[in-house]
Amino acid sequence: MYLKKTSFTIILMCIIMGITYNADAQVRKRTTSKKKTKEKTEQVSLLDKINPEIKFGNLGFFNGLAISTKVNAGFKVSNRFSFGAGGKLYYDQSSVVGPDPSITDLGGFLYGRAKITNEIYFQAEYALMKYGADPVGYNFRGLREDQKVNFPLVGLGYCSGLGKWRFGIELLYVTNELARDYQNSVVEYWFGASYNF
Repeated sequence: MYLKKTSFTIILMCIIMGITYNADAQVRKRTTSKKKTKEKTEQVSLLDKINPEIKFGNLGFFNGLAISTKVNAGFKVSNRFSFGAGGKLYYDQSSVVGPDPSITDLGGFLYGRAKITNEIYFQAEYALMKYGADPVGYNFRGLREDQKVNFPLVGLGYCSGLGKWRFGIELLYVTNELARDYQNSVVEYWFGASYNF
């Protein structure tokens, strides 16, 4: 009698354990599908690593008009570091008696950027500029022909906003004295928009 009760109890426990194990296996997710889903969500597309920007700055309205634009595209190595290249255009028109002369400066640049916080960043640039010669009959810069100057710039920027588009300001120190003379400024300041900042 005792043997029958014990074997009945053991069989009943095995049945209960088998049912609970089977129910638990049906509730749990498969680890392989979870791993594949996690891998898919971690992959970032190449377009999400590209950071195009357009900026305007260095405005001047006294004794003429001065305006600049800067366009660049960067590649985000990580959330904190990126590097890229772009182009700059400076336009200066002077107000004088008679026809108002203008000078256009063109250039390109390479840059590296490191985010200090999610909004504030440090940027170093290396500019390759071609400064335009003075218009015939005028002596603004003392240039009779175009002058090429290559120089580094360093500075800080601030960019804020929600979603993919961010808006901000950038302030860069011009390290070359000749470039400062031609640009008539010690710093470059830019206002603009950044995508995928």
